[in-house]
Amino acid sequence: MRVATTLNRIGACAALLLLGVPTAQRADAQAWDAVKYFKYNIENVTVAPDVVAPGGGYTVRVMFSVTDPTNGGAAWDIKSAAPFQYRYPPPPETATISARLTLNIGWDPSSDFFNTGSANAALNAVQSTLPGTAAAMVVQVNNLHTAAGSQPCTAAACPGVADLTNRYWVERTVTPVPFGRATVTHGRVAIEGRPVCNGLVECAVTPNANIPVTSATADFAFHPANPQAAMVANPRRQVVDIAKCMGCHDGGPHGDTTVPRLSLHGGNRNQNLDVCVMCHNANQTDVPYRYFAADPRISGPETAVDFKTMVHSIHAGGFRETPFVVIGRGSSINDYSDVRFPSTLRNCLNCHVENGGKGSYELPLNASVLGTTTATGSVYNVPSGTMRSIDVNPANDVKTSPTAAVCSSCHDKAEVRSHMTRRGGASFSTTQSAIGVTVRERCASCHGPGKDKDVKKVHEVGRSGTSSDAHDD
Repeated sequence: MRVATTLNRIGACAALLLLGVPTAQRADAQAWDAVKYFKYNIENVTVAPDVVAPGGGYTVRVMFSVTDPTNGGAAWDIKSAAPFQYRYPPPPETATISARLTLNIGWDPSSDFFNTGSANAALNAVQSTLPGTAAAMVVQVNNLHTAAGSQPCTAAACPGVADLTNRYWVERTVTPVPFGRATVTHGRVAIEGRPVCNGLVECAVTPNANIPVTSATADFAFHPANPQAAMVANPRRQVVDIAKCMGCHDGGPHGDTTVPRLSLHGGNRNQNLDVCVMCHNANQTDVPYRYFAADPRISGPETAVDFKTMVHSIHAGGFRETPFVVIGRGSSINDYSDVRFPSTLRNCLNCHVENGGKGSYELPLNASVLGTTTATGSVYNVPSGTMRSIDVNPANDVKTSPTAAVCSSCHDKAEVRSHMTRRGGASFSTTQSAIGVTVRERCASCHGPGKDKDVKKVHEVGRSGTSSDAHDD
């Protein structure tokens, strides 16, 4: 039976995390049976203008809890409860396994996330000798479960929170810089992380394993009518249905492939696509972990990790002409060439949704969709330990126009890319400021609904098939 590359990679990561842990302490499997005891909740978000922050920042305060659905929704004391305190080996040694609880803040979910200004409002390049700096990362607050990581709620500190028992708050000042639009209107916060299987009945089987609790998100307005209650409904249109994703990503066999569950980045980000798109945005590449190395895949050109490009590229691993390779944490080489989609690849409705008879995969794309960055202008091809310069200003990024970024993630042959540029007006080397101005994609004129080469018609969407089916160019 084929085991998907992704599954092998997750196993490898787990093994690396567990090096040096005595055999009796090891827990290579994640404790999925213990997830039922944990639910992340964002109780409220408040936003206040910060007159001190350069460029006009905002203080975003997030109130949150972790509750136990099996115990009437009682809230966990994350500062002392065993699942949040496990650390091996104990300090001062470096932890090999530990609980994690993290807050992320990103913007602007009303269109495509871009997080411009998250590194610094002046958009100055970030200088560092250490890999890890990203070009369009969220603002991150780590270790919420530690004494200094977050504060217990009081009535004054946590407006709008009815029950203060084991509720906590944390805040950060952020200065969102507009990109491709006049202003930044919305943000999103996410709670993600992993307790460790300790002190629970299920932990007798998987002691100290990561518990992949489903991540939680909430959207907020930067200019709320009521700054004490800034949370708003998700402004993004629904593109895919995660229930469809989990129909394959269930940890079980599908044909000759075993598909891993959606537990990623060390069991920290789990089964919530609203979290994924915050970091896997249109301005993000795998530049954080690239440097000059003997393996040219590590020192080579950046790879886009924009969600709309990355997910199609991974699923089409066996269909693409060019291997899709992403450099990950620790400069791991993640080659998706042997991934085989365990269903009919051409059928967009395997993942996408329909609304009012129109599929979210159909053209034209919304005008607010950003081009996909393929080169940030960073200086990263330097020996390990020497100074890197990560460019965080997306205005000078080399981008692929939006429709081409999606379609070429599967249809990557040179002649098809040429068709996209010659007939479709697309570009694989442009800037965001040119998209919609001098670069005008007209793919929908042939591939839009009801047209001769309608995506739905060409892909035979909705027709049954087998995992060996491939769509034609």
